[in-house]
Amino acid sequence: MAKATKKATERGRKTAKTETTRVPTREEIGKRAYEIYLSRGGAPGNHMDDWLEAERRLKGGL
Repeated sequence: MAKATKKATERGRKTAKTETTRVPTREEIGKRAYEIYLSRGGAPGNHMDDWLEAERRLKGGL
């Protein structure tokens, strides 16, 4: 029974964490995307990938 309670608590923590995820502003995402662009050498053609990666990182994915 203790295991079931522990797992339910862990699930509750994960749920609470995703509910409080802050939404980054366009400016924050743009700045992070630019940093990603520079970190990969400034090669053109991946602006959407950079934007999505920046958004994911700012939301807590990395």
